Amino acid sequence: MHVVLILWSVFAAWRWGDWKHWQKYHTTMLFIALSSAMYDVLVNDGAYYLWRYTGNSYVSEEIASLLYTVIAFPATALLFLSNYPEEAGKRVWHIVKYVAIYVFLEIIGLYLGTISHAHSWNMWWSTAFNLTMFSVLRLHYQKPLAAYLLSFFIASYLMFHFHVSLWDSE
Repeated sequence: MHVVLILWSVFAAWRWGDWKHWQKYHTTMLFIALSSAMYDVLVNDGAYYLWRYTGNSYVSEEIASLLYTVIAFPATALLFLSNYPEEAGKRVWHIVKYVAIYVFLEIIGLYLGTISHAHSWNMWWSTAFNLTMFSVLRLHYQKPLAAYLLSFFIASYLMFHFHVSLWDSE
């Protein structure tokens, strides 16, 4: 499933993303990649994670995470931002559409065993996280410093709430 999603994200970004103006979205594409990489660093202890990709004979857990970080998530940011509607009434539905896609794919991933949850993380938390993530992506596009500050507080809250340690358990 990982390879299919990575290839689909590349195709979707190529087909529906605004590649003529990709520079407008570049910093937010890097922001989502950095955010994903930070999660990987902060929960690199194999004994403690909230969600993680499950490897298979084709793609290891680490390679899957790397591919999502450097390909799928930046492609998503390009798609999300370059198709963001001008009309205020359509903006909420745009965010809801992307959240629904991510939630749907995660449910399939859980069913197929390509992603797993742990330590009280569940689909409710994933849905709230995705809603927050897409809102913060838009905020980053408009006001990057505010998005970094908000992300710091959100990450701090999640680490506190889920008792994520900054030290390995080994």
